[in-house]
Amino acid sequence: MHQVSRSLGLICSDLFREPLFLLGLGIKILLIIFLLPIIQDNWFVPFIINWIESPLSSPWTSHMDAGGDLLAFPYGITMFIFHLPTTALGWIADQITEVEYFANFGFRISLLLADFLLLIALMQAYEGFLKKIIIFYWLSPLIVFITYWHGQTDIIPVALFLYSLILLKRTNLLFAAIFLALAISAKHSMVIGAPFVIYYLWSHSGIHKEFHRFLLIFISSLLLLEVPFLVLESFQAMVIGNPEMEKLYWLDIEMGSDLSIYLTPLVYLLLMYFFWRIRRVNFDLLVASLGVAFSVVVLMTPSSPGWYLWLVPILAIHQSRHGSGAIILVGIFSLLFISYHLIYTSGSSFAVFDINLLNILNFEALKIQSIHYTILISFGILIAIQILREGVRENDYYRLGSRPLVLGIAGDSGVGKSTFSKGLATIFGERSLVEVSGDDYHNWDRSSPMWKTLTHLDPKANRLFDLVRDVRSLLDGNEVRARQYDHKTGLFKQKKIISSKNVVLVEGLHTFYPQQLLEELDVRIFLDMDENLRVFLRVNRDIKERDSNEDRVIKELDRREDDSNKYIKPQAKRADVIFKMLPINIELLEKNNLIDSNTKLRVTIKNGVYYQELVRVLIGVCALQVNIESIDDRGEVILEISGDVDSEDVELAINMLASHIEELLNFGAEFSSGAQGIMQIITILEVDEALKRRKSSL
Repeated sequence: MHQVSRSLGLICSDLFREPLFLLGLGIKILLIIFLLPIIQDNWFVPFIINWIESPLSSPWTSHMDAGGDLLAFPYGITMFIFHLPTTALGWIADQITEVEYFANFGFRISLLLADFLLLIALMQAYEGFLKKIIIFYWLSPLIVFITYWHGQTDIIPVALFLYSLILLKRTNLLFAAIFLALAISAKHSMVIGAPFVIYYLWSHSGIHKEFHRFLLIFISSLLLLEVPFLVLESFQAMVIGNPEMEKLYWLDIEMGSDLSIYLTPLVYLLLMYFFWRIRRVNFDLLVASLGVAFSVVVLMTPSSPGWYLWLVPILAIHQSRHGSGAIILVGIFSLLFISYHLIYTSGSSFAVFDINLLNILNFEALKIQSIHYTILISFGILIAIQILREGVRENDYYRLGSRPLVLGIAGDSGVGKSTFSKGLATIFGERSLVEVSGDDYHNWDRSSPMWKTLTHLDPKANRLFDLVRDVRSLLDGNEVRARQYDHKTGLFKQKKIISSKNVVLVEGLHTFYPQQLLEELDVRIFLDMDENLRVFLRVNRDIKERDSNEDRVIKELDRREDDSNKYIKPQAKRADVIFKMLPINIELLEKNNLIDSNTKLRVTIKNGVYYQELVRVLIGVCALQVNIESIDDRGEVILEISGDVDSEDVELAINMLASHIEELLNFGAEFSSGAQGIMQIITILEVDEALKRRKSSL
């Protein structure tokens, strides 16, 4: 299922009309023109130039052969390729003008490009926060300082990693795997996030079946990017042997006998365990956990300024979604970070005026530096805790971990309960949804003489207490053994084991009849139908599927009418939504059997908080005719919907109305067309409302 988002062209068009974006762009261009970061001038740019001047060997070999510094470029081939085009163009300009400036300028242009691409990625992933993303990411002082003042290149692997996450959210697993490999190849530290991404895929019921394909593509891509260089001594010395990675082991507890416990890896492993224990993880919690995982490494090591950039996109998301508290904390953290590194680390010089701006305040007092650093790390830890807390609180899957979502479908015989249930089972997927059929709880098979006394619609003819018990057992996470009623033969088949899953669908004649079962339902849907239409469809169904004939079907319907009025139809009052199918012209229906073209749907929504947006989408996207029949003071809305809609528009409508719900749905879900598709749209909206109620109750 693919998330709907605006095209790149539309986003760029909006951006270049946004004053805040233009302000940030202008500032960054000026910094690129006039500032010359020390590490770029001493390390990064000479590394690339050494290969340009000697391209017959690997970049790392060329650099070492030229007598370059081993610390100059501790990055992989992806990082090199990203910087190469603009740096090479700048080098050519340097040769022509005999001025050593343009290669450095070209290198910084590639950073601006990565910065812009990262902004686009965030805007596509969080369209509801476009202006906030510009403020909290594009204008972030951390981005400006780390990338343009200090000259760090971490924005490139971070951008690649974020694109991998966005593609993952859209279930484009092929390119998600490739971009994850590219991110790790650019900077090996990005492997910190890989286990969380892999487990997210494993735990995600909708896309679990694609897990092995993702893993295969990811590993193959990473090997393709890394193996050709791993055999090189120069690559091993500069990238694999990068001394920066040893910082992970600096914080430890001495256990004696040359034995130590390394605290940073320990905390990281504990976080992974926590993530694994949640069992059901949504995309927001994945992002939050990644933010905390990167924070563990950044905050628990004496990390370089570039490492802090790993956190910036997640900090921007956090500020955009969680208001003033998050904004204040991140603001203080940013101020502490910039002031610390202005004082204690290198930065830039003015390219034009050649005025060195390094170490403006050269404090030698170790205690002052340590206190400053301690306060910085303290605020970083507070933010990480807040990010994790909010991620867990908003995780729909987490709430399903303790109790599945329960959908209830009730209605008379022949109104389409089984058809509707099958459609829901398809979009939720067999790994996410388990169905409990009320027909499996009939007291007797079809041959029993008791059916001459009672009808199936009479509660006494069904084991409703067993139904309640089994549903409650599933909600507790247990398995149940249930009979299976075969409608074709009228006999009970061998019992089957039913396991608890994310969604429990209870469908039958009496779903809303027992009060104990009614209280367990998160969403209650009642199906109804015009009587002439019901007879027409019931006759056709029973003749084709149940070896019956028209006279027998009609006689049975007449016999059941009293029980229907007494036991079934009153359940509609207990429903959240009532779907009633009405014929436009019963004669045309009988003639050509085009159900969707000759029927309309009346929908009663008991709490119509979403009806306005629903109507807008049904008319504007699905091209349906929608008549609002009534709206009462209690919020009940009655809609009459006619027209035909294809499955693609149904998927589009669901994405627009409840895009985050996609994580509950099956990978490649097949949506229905016509009335069934409309019913799926509204059902998903009801599921969305049910999850919101759970959130508010926490």
